[in-house]
Amino acid sequence: MIAEFEAVRENLSPASHGAIEDWRAFPWHRDRANRIQAHKAHSSQAIAIDAFGTLKMSTDRDRILDAIAERVGVASGGPWTITLEWTDSDRLLGEPRPTQVDVLAAGSMAALVIECKFTEPGEQCSQTAVSRSGERQCNGSYADQINPGNGVRAHCALTGKGIRYWEYIPEAFALDPGVDHTPCPCKGDAYQWMRNAVLAAAIAKHRNLQAAALAAFAHHPSFPTARKVKRGLVDPSVSGQAAITPISYQQIIAIARHLGVNQELWNGLSAWVDQKIARAGSRRSDLKNGC
Repeated sequence: MIAEFEAVRENLSPASHGAIEDWRAFPWHRDRANRIQAHKAHSSQAIAIDAFGTLKMSTDRDRILDAIAERVGVASGGPWTITLEWTDSDRLLGEPRPTQVDVLAAGSMAALVIECKFTEPGEQCSQTAVSRSGERQCNGSYADQINPGNGVRAHCALTGKGIRYWEYIPEAFALDPGVDHTPCPCKGDAYQWMRNAVLAAAIAKHRNLQAAALAAFAHHPSFPTARKVKRGLVDPSVSGQAAITPISYQQIIAIARHLGVNQELWNGLSAWVDQKIARAGSRRSDLKNGC
């Protein structure tokens, strides 16, 4: 265990270490063998801690988060707090297993729900996957249907299970819940962006704050999320594309370098993150070319 944590520390920006109060209790992302993944150079959790852990510990935190809030169209105003791997313990969306957000930044006027990606694409809805019985709980459309797994009739299999996504989707994505949508507007990795957008809407209502959902990503031509940002994180036919705002790690650090007092800190983080992105990009190129 000690060696495992040492490997993780070596893969995290030294300035971010203080953001993790209890290394054993921290909700690390793990593989099927229960091994911590943050020691890997391409770990999305690690690069999120690099950036937002450093920001959490920085005396520049409030002015930088004010600038990011203004950039995404919500009110600025500190003091700001940053929680890494925040879990919706209030179960605002009625999920049996509440969404765990990579980063929640909360100020006095607004909250930022931040999903962090590196070399991986977004997650997809499990309801269209073939179950062990060989059936799909959803046919891939938002339309009146019966879930063969539980016999519940609903337009969305998740709605039939009491999950409240479609209470917030109409406003967040400007979609009419009273009409069919074929295919479902939350198909593919748009599902993960939807979950963060509706959680932001739920937090805004619950806390009486403004809120925005952000997709923090590593800008590199070979990374799936970076490529998706160019086309739009959700289907272009969905009018509420502004429900989630993409912002690259490089842009976040550029804001920090522009506003921050401690230039040595932000220049060091910039070099650290750039090196990680270059290594991960080279790794993907080698895998693609069969090296």
